[in-house]
Amino acid sequence: MSFNNKDIVIKVENVTKEYKIYQKPIHKILFNLAPKSYENKVSKFRALNNVSLEIPKGATVGIVGRNGSGKSTLLQIITGTLNPTLGNVNINGRISALLELGAGFNPEFTGRENVYLNGAILGLGRKEIDEKFDSILEFSEIGEFIDRPVKTYSSGMFVRLAFSVAAFVDPDIMIIDEALSVGDEKFQRKCYNYLEDLKEKGCTILFVSHSMRVVEQLCDYAYLLDNSNLIAEGEPKEIIDQYHMLLYSQENAHYQALNTEKESAEKNVISDGGDTLQKSYRKPERDVFIEDVKMLNEVDEEVYVFNTGEPSKIVLTVHTSIDVQDVLIGLRIKTTQGIEVYGTSTSYHNLKIDFKKNKQYTISFDQKVRLTSGTYHISVAIAKEDGKNDMIYFDKLSDYLLFKVEEIPINGTGIANLNSSITINEV
Repeated sequence: MSFNNKDIVIKVENVTKEYKIYQKPIHKILFNLAPKSYENKVSKFRALNNVSLEIPKGATVGIVGRNGSGKSTLLQIITGTLNPTLGNVNINGRISALLELGAGFNPEFTGRENVYLNGAILGLGRKEIDEKFDSILEFSEIGEFIDRPVKTYSSGMFVRLAFSVAAFVDPDIMIIDEALSVGDEKFQRKCYNYLEDLKEKGCTILFVSHSMRVVEQLCDYAYLLDNSNLIAEGEPKEIIDQYHMLLYSQENAHYQALNTEKESAEKNVISDGGDTLQKSYRKPERDVFIEDVKMLNEVDEEVYVFNTGEPSKIVLTVHTSIDVQDVLIGLRIKTTQGIEVYGTSTSYHNLKIDFKKNKQYTISFDQKVRLTSGTYHISVAIAKEDGKNDMIYFDKLSDYLLFKVEEIPINGTGIANLNSSITINEV
Protein backbone atom coordinates (compact mmCIF):
# COMPACT_ATOMS: atom_id res chain seq x y z
CA MET A 1 0.00 0.00 0.00
CA SER A 2 1.42 3.43 -0.97
CA PHE A 3 2.24 6.01 1.71
CA ASN A 4 0.26 8.52 -0.35
CA ASN A 5 -2.76 6.61 0.83
CA LYS A 6 -3.95 8.45 3.95
CA ASP A 7 -4.58 5.14 5.74
CA ILE A 8 -0.84 4.55 6.32
CA VAL A 9 0.33 6.42 9.42
CA ILE A 10 3.76 4.80 10.00
CA LYS A 11 6.08 3.92 7.15
CA VAL A 12 9.59 2.60 7.78
CA GLU A 13 11.73 2.21 4.66
CA ASN A 14 14.99 0.24 4.62
CA VAL A 15 16.05 1.45 8.06
CA THR A 16 19.49 0.47 9.32
CA LYS A 17 21.02 1.56 12.62
CA GLU A 18 24.72 1.11 13.30
CA TYR A 19 26.77 2.02 16.35
CA LYS A 20 30.53 2.56 16.38
CA ILE A 21 32.35 0.69 19.13
CA TYR A 22 35.75 2.07 20.11
CA GLN A 23 38.47 0.02 21.78
CA LYS A 24 39.16 2.93 24.16
CA PRO A 25 37.30 6.22 24.83
CA ILE A 26 40.22 8.26 23.45
CA HIS A 27 39.86 6.47 20.10
CA LYS A 28 36.54 8.23 19.54
CA ILE A 29 38.24 11.62 19.56
CA LEU A 30 41.19 10.42 17.51
CA PHE A 31 38.92 8.72 14.96
CA ASN A 32 36.96 11.95 14.46
CA LEU A 33 40.22 13.83 13.90
CA ALA A 34 41.85 11.26 11.63
CA PRO A 35 39.37 8.54 10.54
CA LYS A 36 41.75 6.64 8.24
CA SER A 37 44.52 6.44 10.83
CA TYR A 38 42.28 4.98 13.53
CA GLU A 39 39.74 2.93 11.58
CA ASN A 40 41.35 -0.27 12.89
CA LYS A 41 40.42 0.85 16.43
CA VAL A 42 36.73 1.00 15.59
CA SER A 43 34.20 -1.77 15.03
CA LYS A 44 30.53 -1.51 14.13
CA PHE A 45 27.48 -3.03 15.72
CA ARG A 46 24.34 -3.19 13.58
CA ALA A 47 21.27 -2.91 15.82
CA LEU A 48 18.85 -2.88 12.86
CA ASN A 49 19.44 -4.18 9.37
CA ASN A 50 17.37 -2.89 6.43
CA VAL A 51 13.98 -3.01 8.18
CA SER A 52 10.82 -1.95 6.33
CA LEU A 53 7.22 -1.95 7.51
CA GLU A 54 3.91 -0.12 7.05
CA ILE A 55 1.23 0.37 9.70
CA PRO A 56 -2.25 1.60 8.73
CA LYS A 57 -4.42 3.94 10.75
CA GLY A 58 -6.32 2.28 13.59
CA ALA A 59 -4.22 -0.90 13.61
CA THR A 60 -2.86 -2.43 16.81
CA VAL A 61 0.52 -3.93 16.00
CA GLY A 62 2.90 -5.92 18.18
CA ILE A 63 6.65 -6.23 17.72
CA VAL A 64 8.10 -9.37 19.25
CA GLY A 65 11.53 -10.92 19.39
CA ARG A 66 14.24 -12.15 21.68
CA ASN A 67 16.27 -9.77 23.83
CA GLY A 68 18.73 -7.83 21.69
CA SER A 69 16.82 -8.34 18.46
CA GLY A 70 16.35 -4.58 17.82
CA LYS A 71 12.78 -3.99 19.01
CA SER A 72 13.45 -1.01 21.26
CA THR A 73 15.83 0.54 18.73
CA LEU A 74 13.12 0.39 16.09
CA LEU A 75 10.57 2.08 18.36
CA GLN A 76 13.04 4.84 19.27
CA ILE A 77 13.68 5.52 15.59
CA ILE A 78 9.95 5.65 14.86
CA THR A 79 9.38 8.13 17.69
CA GLY A 80 12.34 10.25 16.66
CA THR A 81 14.51 9.83 19.74
CA LEU A 82 17.10 8.04 17.57
CA ASN A 83 18.16 8.78 14.01
CA PRO A 84 18.65 5.90 11.57
CA THR A 85 22.05 5.38 9.96
CA LEU A 86 20.29 4.58 6.69
CA GLY A 87 16.68 4.65 5.55
CA ASN A 88 13.62 6.81 6.17
CA VAL A 89 10.69 6.99 8.57
CA ASN A 90 7.46 8.85 7.79
CA ILE A 91 4.82 9.51 10.46
CA ASN A 92 1.33 10.88 9.85
CA GLY A 93 -0.21 11.91 13.18
CA ARG A 94 0.53 12.91 16.78
CA ILE A 95 2.65 10.33 18.59
CA SER A 96 2.48 9.61 22.30
CA ALA A 97 5.29 7.30 23.39
CA LEU A 98 6.14 5.45 26.58
CA LEU A 99 9.53 4.02 25.73
CA GLU A 100 11.31 3.98 29.05
CA LEU A 101 10.20 4.17 32.65
CA GLY A 102 10.12 7.86 33.62
CA ALA A 103 11.72 9.10 30.40
CA GLY A 104 11.32 12.88 30.34
CA PHE A 105 10.69 13.06 34.09
CA ASN A 106 12.92 15.17 36.35
CA PRO A 107 13.43 13.22 39.59
CA GLU A 108 13.77 16.43 41.61
CA PHE A 109 10.39 17.76 40.42
CA THR A 110 7.09 16.78 41.99
CA GLY A 111 4.65 14.56 40.17
CA ARG A 112 2.51 17.61 39.40
CA GLU A 113 5.45 19.51 37.91
CA ASN A 114 6.43 16.47 35.85
CA VAL A 115 2.91 16.14 34.46
CA TYR A 116 3.24 19.64 33.01
CA LEU A 117 6.83 19.04 31.87
CA ASN A 118 6.06 15.71 30.23
CA GLY A 119 2.83 16.98 28.73
CA ALA A 120 4.73 19.86 27.11
CA ILE A 121 7.31 17.40 25.71
CA LEU A 122 4.41 15.43 24.21
CA GLY A 123 3.00 18.55 22.57
CA LEU A 124 0.29 19.73 24.96
CA GLY A 125 -0.17 23.39 25.92
CA ARG A 126 -0.60 24.42 29.54
CA LYS A 127 -4.34 25.01 29.07
CA GLU A 128 -4.79 21.50 27.66
CA ILE A 129 -2.87 20.02 30.60
CA ASP A 130 -4.99 22.03 33.04
CA GLU A 131 -8.12 20.52 31.48
CA LYS A 132 -6.75 16.98 31.63
CA PHE A 133 -4.92 17.15 34.96
CA ASP A 134 -7.71 15.77 37.17
CA SER A 135 -8.25 12.85 34.77
CA ILE A 136 -4.52 12.12 34.71
CA LEU A 137 -4.33 12.16 38.51
CA GLU A 138 -7.40 9.95 38.89
CA PHE A 139 -6.13 7.42 36.37
CA SER A 140 -2.65 7.25 37.94
CA GLU A 141 -4.05 6.49 41.42
CA ILE A 142 -1.08 8.10 43.18
CA GLY A 143 -3.16 10.50 45.29
CA GLU A 144 -1.23 12.87 47.56
CA PHE A 145 2.08 11.69 46.12
CA ILE A 146 1.39 13.98 43.16
CA ASP A 147 2.98 16.82 45.15
CA ARG A 148 6.04 14.85 46.25
CA PRO A 149 9.32 14.56 44.26
CA VAL A 150 9.16 11.65 41.85
CA LYS A 151 12.54 10.41 43.15
CA THR A 152 10.57 9.18 46.17
CA TYR A 153 8.19 7.13 43.97
CA SER A 154 8.22 3.38 43.66
CA SER A 155 8.69 1.96 40.16
CA GLY A 156 4.97 1.18 40.06
CA MET A 157 4.00 4.77 40.92
CA PHE A 158 6.46 6.02 38.34
CA VAL A 159 4.96 3.98 35.52
CA ARG A 160 1.38 4.77 36.55
CA LEU A 161 2.01 8.49 36.28
CA ALA A 162 4.06 8.18 33.08
CA PHE A 163 1.39 6.07 31.37
CA SER A 164 -1.40 8.36 32.53
CA VAL A 165 0.26 11.43 30.98
CA ALA A 166 0.99 9.58 27.73
CA ALA A 167 -2.55 8.18 27.52
CA PHE A 168 -4.32 11.52 28.00
CA VAL A 169 -2.46 13.27 25.19
CA ASP A 170 -5.25 12.02 22.89
CA PRO A 171 -2.68 10.59 20.47
CA ASP A 172 -3.19 9.46 16.90
CA ILE A 173 -0.41 6.93 17.48
CA MET A 174 0.41 5.31 20.84
CA ILE A 175 3.81 3.60 21.16
CA ILE A 176 4.73 1.53 24.22
CA ASP A 177 7.93 -0.37 24.93
CA GLU A 178 7.23 -3.00 27.62
CA ALA A 179 6.66 -0.28 30.25
CA LEU A 180 3.36 -1.76 31.44
CA SER A 181 5.06 -4.83 32.84
CA VAL A 182 6.26 -2.74 35.79
CA GLY A 183 2.85 -1.85 37.23
CA ASP A 184 0.81 -4.14 39.44
CA GLU A 185 -1.73 -6.51 37.89
CA LYS A 186 -4.69 -4.24 38.70
CA PHE A 187 -3.11 -1.26 36.97
CA GLN A 188 -1.95 -3.38 34.04
CA ARG A 189 -5.54 -4.48 33.50
CA LYS A 190 -6.66 -0.86 33.68
CA CYS A 191 -4.06 0.15 31.08
CA TYR A 192 -5.03 -2.62 28.70
CA ASN A 193 -8.68 -1.65 29.03
CA TYR A 194 -7.67 1.89 28.17
CA LEU A 195 -5.74 0.63 25.14
CA GLU A 196 -8.89 -1.19 24.05
CA ASP A 197 -10.78 2.12 24.30
CA LEU A 198 -8.08 3.89 22.26
CA LYS A 199 -8.30 1.12 19.70
CA GLU A 200 -12.07 1.55 19.38
CA LYS A 201 -11.54 5.30 18.85
CA GLY A 202 -9.27 4.58 15.87
CA CYS A 203 -5.92 5.21 17.57
CA THR A 204 -2.98 3.35 16.06
CA ILE A 205 -1.14 1.33 18.73
CA LEU A 206 2.36 -0.04 18.34
CA PHE A 207 4.00 -1.87 21.20
CA VAL A 208 6.74 -4.23 22.21
CA SER A 209 5.79 -6.94 24.67
CA HIS A 210 7.14 -10.22 25.97
CA SER A 211 3.59 -11.20 26.94
CA MET A 212 2.38 -13.25 24.02
CA ARG A 213 -1.05 -13.46 25.59
CA VAL A 214 -1.39 -9.68 25.30
CA VAL A 215 -0.07 -9.66 21.73
CA GLU A 216 -2.59 -12.30 20.70
CA GLN A 217 -5.43 -10.59 22.57
CA LEU A 218 -4.88 -7.00 21.40
CA CYS A 219 -3.07 -7.10 18.08
CA ASP A 220 -4.37 -7.19 14.54
CA TYR A 221 -0.91 -7.80 13.13
CA ALA A 222 2.60 -8.59 14.38
CA TYR A 223 6.21 -8.35 13.32
CA LEU A 224 9.05 -10.64 14.42
CA LEU A 225 12.60 -9.33 14.77
CA ASP A 226 15.65 -11.50 15.30
CA ASN A 227 19.34 -10.58 15.22
CA SER A 228 18.50 -7.05 13.98
CA ASN A 229 16.46 -8.34 11.03
CA LEU A 230 12.74 -8.35 10.35
CA ILE A 231 12.22 -12.05 9.66
CA ALA A 232 8.43 -12.47 9.65
CA GLU A 233 5.14 -10.60 9.73
CA GLY A 234 1.53 -11.69 9.74
CA GLU A 235 -1.33 -12.77 11.95
CA PRO A 236 -0.39 -12.61 15.65
CA LYS A 237 -0.89 -16.35 16.26
CA GLU A 238 1.44 -17.29 13.40
CA ILE A 239 4.12 -14.83 14.51
CA ILE A 240 3.86 -15.98 18.14
CA ASP A 241 4.35 -19.59 17.05
CA GLN A 242 7.49 -18.61 15.12
CA TYR A 243 8.74 -16.58 18.07
CA HIS A 244 8.33 -19.53 20.40
CA MET A 245 10.26 -21.76 18.01
CA LEU A 246 13.14 -19.27 18.15
CA LEU A 247 12.86 -18.84 21.90
CA TYR A 248 12.63 -22.55 22.66
CA SER A 249 15.57 -23.42 20.42
CA GLN A 250 17.72 -20.86 22.21
CA GLU A 251 16.54 -21.73 25.71
CA ASN A 252 16.73 -25.46 25.11
CA ALA A 253 20.34 -25.08 23.98
CA HIS A 254 21.02 -23.01 27.10
CA TYR A 255 19.50 -25.56 29.49
CA GLN A 256 21.16 -28.44 27.68
CA ALA A 257 24.53 -26.69 28.05
CA LEU A 258 23.88 -26.13 31.77
CA ASN A 259 22.98 -29.78 32.26
CA THR A 260 26.02 -30.94 30.27
CA GLU A 261 28.28 -28.73 32.39
CA LYS A 262 26.80 -30.15 35.57
CA GLU A 263 27.09 -33.72 34.33
CA SER A 264 30.72 -33.17 33.40
CA ALA A 265 31.47 -31.66 36.80
CA GLU A 266 29.73 -34.55 38.60
CA LYS A 267 31.72 -37.15 36.65
CA ASN A 268 35.03 -35.50 37.54
CA VAL A 269 34.37 -35.15 41.28
CA ILE A 270 36.71 -37.28 43.39
CA SER A 271 35.53 -38.79 46.66
CA ASP A 272 37.20 -37.41 49.79
CA GLY A 273 35.97 -40.25 52.00
CA GLY A 274 33.54 -37.99 53.81
CA ASP A 275 29.90 -38.51 54.61
CA THR A 276 28.50 -36.31 51.82
CA LEU A 277 27.11 -38.52 49.10
CA GLN A 278 27.62 -35.88 46.41
CA LYS A 279 31.37 -36.36 46.79
CA SER A 280 31.15 -39.82 45.25
CA TYR A 281 28.02 -39.77 43.08
CA ARG A 282 29.82 -40.14 39.78
CA LYS A 283 32.43 -42.70 40.83
CA PRO A 284 32.18 -45.53 38.30
CA GLU A 285 33.64 -48.01 40.79
CA ARG A 286 30.38 -47.93 42.69
CA ASP A 287 28.60 -51.27 42.41
CA VAL A 288 25.48 -49.66 40.96
CA PHE A 289 25.69 -46.14 39.51
CA ILE A 290 23.81 -43.74 37.27
CA GLU A 291 25.84 -43.09 34.16
CA ASP A 292 23.49 -40.64 32.47
CA VAL A 293 20.17 -38.80 32.89
CA LYS A 294 18.36 -37.09 30.05
CA MET A 295 14.99 -35.49 29.41
CA LEU A 296 13.31 -36.32 26.09
CA ASN A 297 10.21 -35.24 24.23
CA GLU A 298 7.66 -37.55 22.64
CA VAL A 299 9.90 -38.19 19.60
CA ASP A 300 12.92 -38.95 21.81
CA GLU A 301 14.75 -35.68 21.20
CA GLU A 302 16.76 -34.31 24.10
CA VAL A 303 14.72 -31.30 25.24
CA TYR A 304 14.71 -29.13 28.35
CA VAL A 305 12.00 -26.58 27.50
CA PHE A 306 8.38 -27.78 27.40
CA ASN A 307 4.98 -26.23 27.00
CA THR A 308 2.65 -27.23 29.82
CA GLY A 309 0.89 -30.53 29.14
CA GLU A 310 3.44 -31.82 26.65
CA PRO A 311 4.65 -35.45 26.97
CA SER A 312 8.12 -35.95 28.42
CA LYS A 313 10.48 -38.75 29.40
CA ILE A 314 13.14 -38.73 32.08
CA VAL A 315 15.56 -41.49 31.12
CA LEU A 316 18.27 -42.91 33.38
CA THR A 317 21.14 -45.08 32.17
CA VAL A 318 22.34 -47.38 34.97
CA HIS A 319 25.43 -49.61 35.17
CA THR A 320 25.82 -52.53 37.57
CA SER A 321 28.85 -54.59 38.54
CA ILE A 322 26.96 -56.91 40.93
CA ASP A 323 23.78 -58.92 41.05
CA VAL A 324 21.18 -57.09 43.14
CA GLN A 325 17.50 -57.72 43.74
CA ASP A 326 14.52 -55.51 44.57
CA VAL A 327 16.14 -52.27 43.46
CA LEU A 328 14.13 -49.06 43.85
CA ILE A 329 14.52 -46.20 41.37
CA GLY A 330 12.89 -42.84 41.99
CA LEU A 331 12.76 -39.25 40.90
CA ARG A 332 11.75 -35.98 42.50
CA ILE A 333 10.91 -32.62 40.89
CA LYS A 334 11.27 -29.35 42.79
CA THR A 335 10.88 -25.67 42.06
CA THR A 336 13.93 -23.41 42.23
CA GLN A 337 12.64 -22.38 45.68
CA GLY A 338 12.94 -26.00 46.87
CA ILE A 339 9.21 -26.79 46.91
CA GLU A 340 8.59 -30.42 46.02
CA VAL A 341 6.28 -30.62 43.03
CA TYR A 342 6.19 -34.36 42.44
CA GLY A 343 7.97 -37.52 43.41
CA THR A 344 7.56 -41.14 42.39
CA SER A 345 9.48 -44.39 42.30
CA THR A 346 9.22 -47.95 41.11
CA SER A 347 7.77 -48.92 44.49
CA TYR A 348 4.71 -46.71 43.91
CA HIS A 349 4.15 -48.62 40.67
CA ASN A 350 4.68 -52.03 42.30
CA LEU A 351 7.70 -52.72 40.11
CA LYS A 352 10.37 -55.10 41.40
CA ILE A 353 13.68 -54.63 39.60
CA ASP A 354 16.53 -57.11 39.64
CA PHE A 355 19.89 -56.11 38.18
CA LYS A 356 22.40 -58.60 36.82
CA LYS A 357 26.13 -58.32 37.15
CA ASN A 358 28.02 -56.27 34.52
CA LYS A 359 24.90 -55.11 32.71
CA GLN A 360 23.52 -51.75 31.59
CA TYR A 361 19.86 -50.71 31.91
CA THR A 362 17.71 -47.76 30.90
CA ILE A 363 14.77 -46.70 33.04
CA SER A 364 12.22 -44.28 31.58
CA PHE A 365 9.72 -42.21 33.54
CA ASP A 366 7.01 -41.11 31.11
CA GLN A 367 4.61 -38.31 32.04
CA LYS A 368 2.96 -35.13 30.81
CA VAL A 369 4.40 -31.87 32.09
CA ARG A 370 1.32 -30.62 33.95
CA LEU A 371 3.15 -27.64 35.46
CA THR A 372 2.78 -23.89 35.21
CA SER A 373 5.53 -21.60 33.88
CA GLY A 374 8.84 -21.82 35.72
CA THR A 375 12.19 -23.55 36.10
CA TYR A 376 12.35 -26.94 37.81
CA HIS A 377 15.02 -29.29 39.14
CA ILE A 378 15.10 -33.08 38.79
CA SER A 379 16.72 -35.41 41.35
CA VAL A 380 17.09 -39.16 40.78
CA ALA A 381 18.22 -42.04 42.98
CA ILE A 382 18.80 -45.79 43.10
CA ALA A 383 18.31 -47.49 46.44
CA LYS A 384 17.42 -50.68 48.26
CA GLU A 385 15.53 -51.22 51.51
CA ASP A 386 17.72 -52.49 54.34
CA GLY A 387 14.92 -54.38 56.08
CA LYS A 388 14.52 -51.74 58.78
CA ASN A 389 12.38 -49.31 56.77
CA ASP A 390 15.52 -47.39 55.83
CA MET A 391 17.18 -47.01 52.46
CA ILE A 392 20.66 -47.91 51.30
CA TYR A 393 21.50 -45.60 48.40
CA PHE A 394 23.58 -47.01 45.60
CA ASP A 395 23.60 -43.66 43.80
CA LYS A 396 21.80 -40.34 44.13
CA LEU A 397 21.88 -37.18 42.05
CA SER A 398 20.29 -34.16 43.73
CA ASP A 399 18.97 -31.31 41.55
CA TYR A 400 20.87 -32.88 38.67
CA LEU A 401 18.83 -31.62 35.71
CA LEU A 402 17.19 -28.28 35.01
CA PHE A 403 14.19 -27.83 32.76
CA LYS A 404 11.83 -25.01 31.97
CA VAL A 405 8.08 -24.95 31.41
CA GLU A 406 6.23 -22.37 29.32
CA GLU A 407 2.46 -22.06 29.65
CA ILE A 408 0.82 -20.73 26.48
CA PRO A 409 -1.78 -19.46 26.97
CA ILE A 410 -1.67 -19.01 30.75
CA ASN A 411 -4.84 -20.44 32.29
CA GLY A 412 -4.06 -20.70 35.97
CA THR A 413 -1.73 -19.92 38.86
CA GLY A 414 0.33 -21.96 41.31
CA ILE A 415 2.60 -24.86 40.37
CA ALA A 416 0.41 -27.64 39.00
CA ASN A 417 -1.69 -27.25 35.88
CA LEU A 418 -4.83 -29.36 36.32
CA ASN A 419 -6.07 -28.54 32.82
CA SER A 420 -9.50 -27.55 34.11
CA SER A 421 -12.52 -27.08 31.92
CA ILE A 422 -15.43 -24.83 32.85
CA THR A 423 -19.05 -25.66 32.12
CA ILE A 424 -21.95 -23.25 32.63
CA ASN A 425 -25.52 -24.47 32.54
CA GLU A 426 -28.71 -22.53 32.96
CA VAL A 427 -31.00 -24.15 35.57
